[in-house]
Amino acid sequence: MKMKNKILIAIFVSVLLSGSSFALTLQESLDVALQQNPSIKSAKSNLEVSQTRLYQATGAFFPAIKLAGNYGRSYSDPSTVQITATTSQGAVSQTYTFGFTTPYNSKSYSASLSQPIFVGALFPGYNMAARSVNVSEQDLRKAIQDTTFNVTVTYYGVLASKEYIKLCEDSLQTAKTHHDQVARMLRNGVAAQADFLRAEVRVANAELALTRSYNSYETTKNAFNNALGIDLDTTVEVSGKYEIPKLQVPNVELLLSTAYANRPDWLSFVFGKEIAEQNLNLAKTAYLPTVYLSGNSAYQDTTYPTFDNKVNSWSIAGSASWTLFDGFTIYNKVREAAASLNTQIANEEQVKNSVEMEVKDAFYTLKTAMAVIATAQKAVVSAKESEKVSTMRYNSGVGTNLEVIDAQESLTQARNEYLKSIYDLEVAKARINKNVGTKLL
Repeated sequence: MKMKNKILIAIFVSVLLSGSSFALTLQESLDVALQQNPSIKSAKSNLEVSQTRLYQATGAFFPAIKLAGNYGRSYSDPSTVQITATTSQGAVSQTYTFGFTTPYNSKSYSASLSQPIFVGALFPGYNMAARSVNVSEQDLRKAIQDTTFNVTVTYYGVLASKEYIKLCEDSLQTAKTHHDQVARMLRNGVAAQADFLRAEVRVANAELALTRSYNSYETTKNAFNNALGIDLDTTVEVSGKYEIPKLQVPNVELLLSTAYANRPDWLSFVFGKEIAEQNLNLAKTAYLPTVYLSGNSAYQDTTYPTFDNKVNSWSIAGSASWTLFDGFTIYNKVREAAASLNTQIANEEQVKNSVEMEVKDAFYTLKTAMAVIATAQKAVVSAKESEKVSTMRYNSGVGTNLEVIDAQESLTQARNEYLKSIYDLEVAKARINKNVGTKLL
């Protein structure tokens, strides 16, 4: 199934990047964004960096083994030494020559091993690297959730813009129909010129609203492309129903417990505090001794014209070091690490309160959006009936032109508020998922 998804995503991306038009569902949009969005790519690279640092910290526990070798051919002129000695017969000189008149060969091989026996810094260093990986994983999760939120918001923004264009087209058609009716009544002498002018203004306003709806649609499509991580000029269409989502809102306590268990920025803070604790432990290890075990084996062979000089050697040694006094440098490093940890502890309550505030704000925003959408539905029904009645009254010569125009504008406003309430509800739902750190709704 995963391979099938990867193939589908590759097809979507290739089609999008080729400049062809393609209609995406919300899930397909999210799949493309997870592959293309730059912030996710950056977070993945940062996670890889953290993982390689963890591997380095793990490798510090293992022995370091080195091999070395060389082969060479050398020559140097023989050296001559003249020694003069005083004897009873006078000074006697003797000349000695050292070296060879031909080149000689040399080769050597060596192997060495160094194994840490007790190095206090290794364990907190490993723990810090492991927690850094945890932080990078949460950063990646946050990038994915932020991207998911942005794609969801812009996706429904495009759908809402398309619906608003339809609304403006219907409003314009209604205004034109009424304008034509007023014109006929004016020709028959049963309507005033002022009514005709108001009808013309109504048509002009409807045309202006339609033009603005087209511009808004293009803007939302650009925002959608940006959230996907593709070029703004790429033609992308969205497919899906723009309707009221079915929701069952959980209570605040469930939302908060879910947030503290899943929200990436909160978990990153928790891991950051653990890193500060390990950093303090790391600073304290400078008070402890370090012990290493090392071994070495070597072989050297030098071939001279008249003889060979071969040497085998090996050694095993233990080494230890312990800093007893360094001018209070270690002491102050421990104080610095302790102060950093205290800062994290002091900030914990503030960060926790911030999470609670955002979750509760999203909860109340969602409840408000659900209440508004119910009211907006009723308003549309009432506005439709009012527009119908006022039109019938005017056509019958009982009502006024102003009543009709006011009713039409009220209907347009009610339908617009209804469309906006659906969008607000989808955004509120997406914000809940983002603020609790997982897809709950």
